[in-house]
Amino acid sequence: MMLGKEGPEADSERGTLWREHHLSPTHAVLWTVILVATVGDVLLTMTGLTVGLQEGNVVVSTMLAEFGLAGLWVVKFGAMLWLVAGWRLLSERNATVFLALFAVVTLAVVAYNSIAILQYRGIITAAAGI
Repeated sequence: MMLGKEGPEADSERGTLWREHHLSPTHAVLWTVILVATVGDVLLTMTGLTVGLQEGNVVVSTMLAEFGLAGLWVVKFGAMLWLVAGWRLLSERNATVFLALFAVVTLAVVAYNSIAILQYRGIITAAAGI
């Protein structure tokens, strides 16, 4: 082997942590849902703040207080980096579960924020007894 050039043997000896993930149709759908829901979450957060609602996430609230909307974007960017790293480090099956859980949580946050804003504006009322 020449100095400075590595072959496949060196890769296997190194024990690479990154997995080769090809963007399967399932992962493509999950990534699309996550990205669309994240944009929705950011827009709804900004809308909620402008109408007078308070941020419920302590980390986001602290970042907003310290850095304004840039703090919100930093948190979201950090979450996306964490998500990409998890997707790359996990097996194909576990990466699918990881993405699906993140998608479900993000969609739940979007639904909750939407209802909170609509209730605050008086467009819908809270159901009694729930």
